[in-house]
Amino acid sequence: MIRSNTLTLTSLCLFALSLLTVACASDTETPAQNLVPATSVPEPTFVRATITSVPIDPPTPTAVVKTQSRFTAEQLADPVFPDWLDPELSDEQPEDEAIFEGWKEYMNNTFVEHINPRGAPDAVHLCDDGTIFDENGEIDESFLWGVTRSPAISSSQWGTVVITIEALVDIVGIGPAGSTYTVFVVSREGGKVIQKGWTVTEMTFTRSQLCLERSAE
Repeated sequence: MIRSNTLTLTSLCLFALSLLTVACASDTETPAQNLVPATSVPEPTFVRATITSVPIDPPTPTAVVKTQSRFTAEQLADPVFPDWLDPELSDEQPEDEAIFEGWKEYMNNTFVEHINPRGAPDAVHLCDDGTIFDENGEIDESFLWGVTRSPAISSSQWGTVVITIEALVDIVGIGPAGSTYTVFVVSREGGKVIQKGWTVTEMTFTRSQLCLERSAE
């Protein structure tokens, strides 16, 4: 009986020792199925991007196309009164035809500013083919202009001539075709062309591009 009890006590001690060993193992080790793997968090990756700024070119100004004149600077220049036709500068009197032609050459293709019979400023284009345009560029096809000397002017006054118009058609109240009329009496005095008649004032002669264009047609 004593032997039986001894075996039993010994068995109980061994069993208790086994339980103690298991308990200790439970406290120190974690079953594999209870281990939760740590979540792998990827480290942020920063990419340095180099941005190349696009150069902004200033706007290119639109080229202005300049229309080249068909006439030379010499052709567009204002007329110059010749010294040989000026009594104050020349002691030798030219022949009448040379005087008339010289004045006409000076006046050809010019824009002439003058005073009209009403006393108002006016202007006219005198073209080299004898045609006349008013200041608005309207042609008067009824007349041709010219230069001569009035019978009332002495031939010794060779610095004075008249600008005339010749009627190309019959004009009621004026006269038949072929009639010639005096429009201006002009003279060269003090280096200027002077208008005489209903008024005494300077006339100015500048180049008429309208007449140049007509002459080039």
